[in-house]
Amino acid sequence: MTEESISTPATTPEELRAACHTLWGMPGPTPELATKLRYVAELLADAGPLPPVPLLVWREANQKVCHAVIQGPLVVGRAPGSAGLAFPEDRLLSREHFSLRVTEDGCLLRNLKSKNGTAINTASQTVGERLLRDGDLILAGNRIFAFLDQTQVA
Repeated sequence: MTEESISTPATTPEELRAACHTLWGMPGPTPELATKLRYVAELLADAGPLPPVPLLVWREANQKVCHAVIQGPLVVGRAPGSAGLAFPEDRLLSREHFSLRVTEDGCLLRNLKSKNGTAINTASQTVGERLLRDGDLILAGNRIFAFLDQTQVA
């Protein structure tokens, strides 16, 4: 994405459709999609340069944008161990809430029997296991993570 496409919100249906094509596999324009695109665009605008590899991007409570590269298996939770991404203050996350790993088919998210579940894009879409697409939002605990994978963008 260019800085211009990030800082200028899509206003017409044609512009929104064009924005949808930057997120692989997205459905047509809906109010939820517009909100999702705005959220991802704001994260990208505030994140600065990001590596062109699969990664998670999220905003901390202090509004700082952080990211984690997904190289090997990555476990996210309150206390995921040394190879994980820890959010000990988030009481709605399980100790090991979900995992991500890159496969030949893409990045696979697996819910790790968390008490509150892991959802993709909307709170009602909880999953056990799913291949992620560029721009998917992962809802877990009190956090919203954006999955970005520039290798999927044609």
